[in-house]
Amino acid sequence: MGTETNNNRLTVMRERIGVPTPGTNSNELIAGILIGGQSRRMGQCKALLPFRGRTFVEHVVDVASTVADEIVILGNLDLNISGLSGIARLSDPPGCAGPLAGLSSLLEYAGSRWSLLLACDLPMLTFEVLERLIQAQDESVDAVAFRRLDHECEFHACCAAYHARALPAVRVELSTGVGKIQNVLRAVRCMALIPAVEEEELLVNVNTPEDLASLEMRFAATGFNGLQEDNGWGQ
Repeated sequence: MGTETNNNRLTVMRERIGVPTPGTNSNELIAGILIGGQSRRMGQCKALLPFRGRTFVEHVVDVASTVADEIVILGNLDLNISGLSGIARLSDPPGCAGPLAGLSSLLEYAGSRWSLLLACDLPMLTFEVLERLIQAQDESVDAVAFRRLDHECEFHACCAAYHARALPAVRVELSTGVGKIQNVLRAVRCMALIPAVEEEELLVNVNTPEDLASLEMRFAATGFNGLQEDNGWGQ
């Protein structure tokens, strides 16, 4: 009875958010791109920030598409970008917001698949970074995440891989009202990857106008012309 009720609830949720029923192949990989958040420190929508000839969110979607079988957008923000028009969207659970809410919707939808949770403000994200997360996936762990070298917090939680086995911990954290993904990663079996220094640079988030200006200056110093394909630091 409980299983039937849960299946009905998931069906209703998927109909409500207007996405197709997911595939059943557990070897498939889904990537969820977080676009929510009020971007108070940036003062404007970070997903739509232009960089290297396209928006932040388009870059993350493009990189995720190199490894994922399906891409979904996470959050309630309306983005008027023609290139993203064909991508399904998962709304936050009622009464919830923030990255943890996005992760909850993603894992509910993913079923038995592994999921990549990716913030939209990762302008340096590369295929190689995602490959490290994917290669570390294993039945013995519930999540794979890079440790932060700057110690601002423990993990790069919004550039990480999660399995549905982490969903109970996500629900518990949501119920507390605290809503920190860092707490979820501490509660589950997490494979912690130590990034190389150059990988830590590729995992950088852009949260303020100063962060963006610093990034643009670093690219200007490399002679990047804004037209070539992504390849690390414009090399």
